[in-house]
Amino acid sequence: MTSALKAQLIAAALGSTLLAATTIAAHAATSPNPPSVLFLNQKAEGKSISIEYAHLPSNGYVVIYGADENGKPVRDALGYAELKAGDHRDVKVELSRTAEAGQRLWASLYSDRDQKPGFDKKADLPFWGGQLPLQNQIIIQ
Repeated sequence: MTSALKAQLIAAALGSTLLAATTIAAHAATSPNPPSVLFLNQKAEGKSISIEYAHLPSNGYVVIYGADENGKPVRDALGYAELKAGDHRDVKVELSRTAEAGQRLWASLYSDRDQKPGFDKKADLPFWGGQLPLQNQIIIQ
């Protein structure tokens, strides 16, 4: 994928998330921009995947989930990357197992609510809370 195409995709994702900014005003206290994540179908690269772009209004995590036979996200995370508040590009997320061709993966953003190291699904909360899609899906090629 060319860098120009990546830039266009990132710009498109940012434009669409800005339209939804009013629905997540609770997070605006730490950042004027809404949480957003963009990752694209990609080739299997062992135990890691790439997130093209992520914006977190406050410190938190980008979390990767697998999918069941119907393509719905499973409950247990395959991996996560801790991110500071702000914009991030080309984030590598290490997975607990190798990503295989045809596998569906989901990405979601969580706020670090417990201020402890490491992602804790019971303590750390999803940014979108039902107002926007909680995840974005890709297929490993």
